[in-house]
Amino acid sequence: MRTEIINSYMLWVNEHESEPKSVFKFCQENEFSESEFYDNFSDLQSVKEEILAEIWVQSVNSLSEQEFYTDSNANEKLLSVMYGFFENLKTNRSYLAQAFKGWKNPTEPIHSLSPWRKEFLKYIDSIDLGSMSIGVEMIDKNTKKVNSNALFANALFVFHFWLNDKSKGFEKTDACIEKLFVLSFDLMQNDTLKKAIDLGKFLFQAK
Repeated sequence: MRTEIINSYMLWVNEHESEPKSVFKFCQENEFSESEFYDNFSDLQSVKEEILAEIWVQSVNSLSEQEFYTDSNANEKLLSVMYGFFENLKTNRSYLAQAFKGWKNPTEPIHSLSPWRKEFLKYIDSIDLGSMSIGVEMIDKNTKKVNSNALFANALFVFHFWLNDKSKGFEKTDACIEKLFVLSFDLMQNDTLKKAIDLGKFLFQAK
């Protein structure tokens, strides 16, 4: 029922070029009860907020069953999910273009993306993506959090880029994913800063 409600919501927006005004009218047109609706969502806004999160989770779940994915390292897993996620977004391109038509700046905070962010960060934690560690617990913990949020900022930028991508097969979006995330992996896992800090600690202790 949850998936049916989400699909019906997206179809409504595509057909009416606007969001439904009330749960009653939405349920009536789609022939399911308000009780069924409220068993799955608190209101219409919550349906909208869950759409990208739902597509993300579906993308992760479908890949987790593939042997090539389970044999991949963390970097490769994240890239695979990103490509799969944007492949799945194509199916709902018309809805997403309508739903986010007023989103002009990728740095502009969008409340409806919070559930996707939550699922994204949960996924990053699950794959144990490597990050720079300098041996100071408080700093290392914060660094991991900063890295995870930076990766979601990348995903957000790519999503905004995709919404405006006019290239055939969204090939420019594919290139954007590769360049942006590979660069992030290099920066996150580069041990130059760690070596510099280790040198500073050595020089200080040698006094």
